[in-house]
Amino acid sequence: MNKKTIYLVVAVVVVILVVGVAGVILLGNNGTTNPTATPTAPPSATVSEATSLQFSVTETTTASGDVVNYNFVCKNLNSATEKMRVEMDLGASGAFIYIVDTDAQKSWMSMDNGTTWTESTFADDCTTYGTLLHNFVDKLVAESNTGAHLSYTTDTTSIAISSVVINPTLEDSLFTAS
Repeated sequence: MNKKTIYLVVAVVVVILVVGVAGVILLGNNGTTNPTATPTAPPSATVSEATSLQFSVTETTTASGDVVNYNFVCKNLNSATEKMRVEMDLGASGAFIYIVDTDAQKSWMSMDNGTTWTESTFADDCTTYGTLLHNFVDKLVAESNTGAHLSYTTDTTSIAISSVVINPTLEDSLFTAS
């Protein structure tokens, strides 16, 4: 055999091997290529499953048009160690912050944006602000449970709940009167 014939035989063998390997790969995949996996988002938590929650509320009195803006932050939601912070902006009437710690059974209030704090009456604050917080949470759960923006009216007020964050990381300093 001459050199040209050897090269021709080697080339034919290489082509047969390449075609054979490609055929085996295609037959092994049923004639398809491997699809790229589409990443799926992790399941998002719902308001009813939240262990911490943060949201804002704008409450407008229907008769007078008075507006109260609230920011609610709650850690250990629906537990014996629940802590909540309620920031209220009453416009010209001032701004107040309440911290209620159900584990310690204590509450504090500030009338100067947290510069100074005064111990408050836990039972009253827990009833007033705990009930207010949980009424808004219950409404979120009943309406969508997803934390989507929610607006509704009662006989006396128009309420908008927004900026809902489910299970945010909350610093302990938010719940400390210092």
